[in-house]
Amino acid sequence: TAHAAASVQAGVCAVYLLVEHVADYARVVGYYAINPTQVVRDEAPPSLARGWPAAVPAWKLGKLAVHLDLRADRPAQWGRHLLRDALETIVSVADAGGGKVIVVDADNPELLGFYTRNGFRSTGVDGDLALYMKVSTARKALAR
Repeated sequence: TAHAAASVQAGVCAVYLLVEHVADYARVVGYYAINPTQVVRDEAPPSLARGWPAAVPAWKLGKLAVHLDLRADRPAQWGRHLLRDALETIVSVADAGGGKVIVVDADNPELLGFYTRNGFRSTGVDGDLALYMKVSTARKALAR
């Protein structure tokens, strides 16, 4: 949390928290971070980057995490709810200030499936944990 607070203080990113409130007790049970970035055309999946200039404005979805207690609640799909909130936030800021693509770096290979099941595309390069989604794709998915 100190790293996240320092990054927010420095203006590097915005961090969003999922907070559980029970009586007089509150705890963070999930979070994600977003920040503006750019994506170089040659690093994105070719089918996604067709027609792009050399680099495009983008949004990076930083670490998205759900507390272990909530991960055990598979029917509730807390990770998907947190991802949806992140995409809603990114689409909103992209509508206000631009951005063509969303990039996420999966922390480990086990997370690749989660992101690809939720609409992100891999570069197809073995070992590459970066995944991409057009902002327009996220906007359409959220409208459903």
